[in-house]
Parts: sequence; structure tokens; C-alpha cells
Amino acid sequence: MKKTLSLLLILFLVPAITGCNKDSNENIGIRGQIREVCINEEDSLVSTFLIEGEIEDDTTYDSASVTVNNDTEIYKGEEKATIEDLEEGITVEVVFEGAVAESYPVQGTAKKIKILED
Repeated sequence: MKKTLSLLLILFLVPAITGCNKDSNENIGIRGQIREVCINEEDSLVSTFLIEGEIEDDTTYDSASVTVNNDTEIYKGEEKATIEDLEEGITVEVVFEGAVAESYPVQGTAKKIKILED
């Protein structure tokens, strides 16, 4: 009985513990170059970027209209960056927050943006 209970406990705890890994559900939505930058004149904290790339094994989209807001985490390598570091021509990876609008290009809000070194 104790062995069965221990086995069941392990079977339930292992997925619960590994499921708490923060990076496990941070799938890259798009990797590509910023082609266009649109800054909201009324609220400069919210901007939209048109990003174009290729669909790869670890990405989902080849074109996206990405909204960046106060909650978006921006990194250059391992260091934090700012929205001012996002400019036309640079290559980025985007992890979306929640669902995206399935238009073309897809439209979504960035949870995390990583600026890639050239």
C-alpha cells in the first residue's frame, strides 16, 4: 500500500514540478527583421512593429504585427533593453502573450522580445 501511494505521489508531483518551468511555454512566435516601426503618438509606451522572417522549426509565423507595451520584456543577449533599442533592420525573436489574431500578418502583443546579435 505504501509503495503504491508513493508511486502515485511521484507520478503526480513530477509533472507538477516540471510544468512550473517558466520557459517551457515560451515558444518563439516569430524570428525576423523589424521592417516598420509605428509609435502611438497619444501613448508613447505602446508601439507596433512589423516583423518579417521565415517559418523555422522553432517558430510559427513569417510575418507579424507586434504590439509592445509596458509589460513587454526586452533583452539584448542576457541584458535588459528598452523599446528605444528596437529599430528597423535589427533581427529579433518574439514570444507572444496569449492568443494572436489569425490575420495576415498575425497580430499580437509581445510578452518577450530578444534582440539577436548579427
